[in-house]
Amino acid sequence: MTQAAPFFEVRGISRSFGPVQALNGVSMTLEKGEVHSVIGENGAGKSTLMNIICGKIRPSSGSIHVDGQPVVFHSPLDAQMHGIAIAPQEINLVPHLSVAENILLGAHRGRAAAIDWRATRKDASFYLHEVDDSIDPRLPVRELSKAQQQLIQIARAAATRARIIIFDEPTAALTWRETEKLMRYIRKITGEGRSAFYISHRLDEVRELSHQITALRDGVNVGVIAPHEATRERMVSLMAGRPPKAAQQPIRQLDDTQVILDVRNMSRRNEFRNISFTLRKGEILGVSGLIGSGRSEMAKCLFGATRADSGTIELEGRQARFRTPLEAISAGLIYLPEERKQEGIFPLLSIAENTALPTLDRFSGWLRIRNREMLDEVGALARQMKAKFGRLDDPITSLSGGNQQKFIIARWLMRDAKVLIMDEPTRGIDVNAKLEIQTVLRRLTEERGLSIILISSEMEELLDVADRILVMHEGEVKGCVDRKDTTQEQLLELAMS
Repeated sequence: MTQAAPFFEVRGISRSFGPVQALNGVSMTLEKGEVHSVIGENGAGKSTLMNIICGKIRPSSGSIHVDGQPVVFHSPLDAQMHGIAIAPQEINLVPHLSVAENILLGAHRGRAAAIDWRATRKDASFYLHEVDDSIDPRLPVRELSKAQQQLIQIARAAATRARIIIFDEPTAALTWRETEKLMRYIRKITGEGRSAFYISHRLDEVRELSHQITALRDGVNVGVIAPHEATRERMVSLMAGRPPKAAQQPIRQLDDTQVILDVRNMSRRNEFRNISFTLRKGEILGVSGLIGSGRSEMAKCLFGATRADSGTIELEGRQARFRTPLEAISAGLIYLPEERKQEGIFPLLSIAENTALPTLDRFSGWLRIRNREMLDEVGALARQMKAKFGRLDDPITSLSGGNQQKFIIARWLMRDAKVLIMDEPTRGIDVNAKLEIQTVLRRLTEERGLSIILISSEMEELLDVADRILVMHEGEVKGCVDRKDTTQEQLLELAMS
């Protein structure tokens, strides 16, 4: 008896970008009502494969089959005509349009000359509320947080009524509450017979949600695992080709008298109020909280990107009033923004130029930049960060997202920073790369006395690396706890109080 063809299948997909082989003979199947997760380290080929499946790029070789028939996608529109949509990792919205307009962009109700806005908003609200019911569909997208914008992209993919939705790192910017809502939505669509590809570095989500799990390493399919066999150790071993490293950093004692940053009763209207905390020399202070808790707004205010309405800030015992980020940088306080693509990199510059930009004066000669010295120092930091790259004069856009993040961190390690504020620094970075960065951060605090404020939506990450954890909710500090004395459940209870 002939076996029925899979609902969706890729066979022997390969793709190269010049000398770089991004994918090499990858084959996968997807059945109706199934979630097929794809895991792998940064640069393993996950996003390249998904971009081929959704028609953004063409494979060098191999074929795609839908309902048993071969198809060729020349554009994302071709893939959409076959019922495939993607919620991409990078934000790709029109900032000045409303939430509703972004969700139904190009699919408005009515004719082009007479759009039925009432019906359009009603449809958009329906798809939005399936994913999240707390966002006002009338708001301009530019007024939303990055996490909310990520939810809008998911709602836009949902609005296509696609038979297959690709979720590329959908929860990287979400906290546990928004993640739970998304999990419920994905289970709902699979219950209706629709299917999903799911890309994530959060292995607990992968295990909980998947029907099958494929691991990619260096562009090759290295194994398919059933969820009941998918221990964290096995998944990491397949992705990395080696057993996982230990995650949690050891507990340590810090000198409470060596306070480098003292924030008292800092408030900014409609963002946060009466924020008070201290940061000790060589400490990693984690900041936890749900979306809308005011974490990023507080960080930008400390950095001088916005101005506080009231309160005081002392850096090394001296009052600090940073009117601009340049003043903060000059004083040794650095901020790494949450959104890497829009706020972190200079896409037209090389890897080395991006990394050395704030310290170019150190390499300035009489007539030109001492390029060899700059490359040597950037290269040494790249090796310390275990970054993967071709040449340092390649454009930074040639790197995977995780490796871009490593060079952004390296940029500020070249300066004599005293306080480093890091907003979601490991967002979109694979497990082993995350552990490498956490290890580097801990070493910097111990060897250089650097103090770090680490903002993260992943409570597990904060419990692994922070010395103390500050919990925020709706713009207020709800508590500050020692890592050794708390659990994830207690952090959740504080965050919801």
